[in-house]
Amino acid sequence: MVLIVATVLFPHAKSSEVAKKNIELIQKYPADPSLGEGLVIGVKATLEGIKALFVGNVTKGKVEEYVEAVAKQYQETALEVEGYKYQIETYMTVPEAYKILGMEPPPE
Repeated sequence: MVLIVATVLFPHAKSSEVAKKNIELIQKYPADPSLGEGLVIGVKATLEGIKALFVGNVTKGKVEEYVEAVAKQYQETALEVEGYKYQIETYMTVPEAYKILGMEPPPE
């Protein structure tokens, strides 16, 4: 299982603009459950601006398609909202990391 972690940062003054764009993008690009599922979305205010964090669980074999779908939405926003920045990272789960080491993960 691969986790996608996307971090977004934008100026405080652009909050309403970003919120409206997000609503538009949700309608334009509905979630495709065959690619995976969103696990959590968190938002907080920082001294640098508004920071949002998205974590998604990718269906096996669908990493490229999942990242492309996420990136398309973030890039579309970045082209329209000045100061909007994003980063997309991939992570493996803890059990997967232990497996690479040839070890059993600790019990949850």
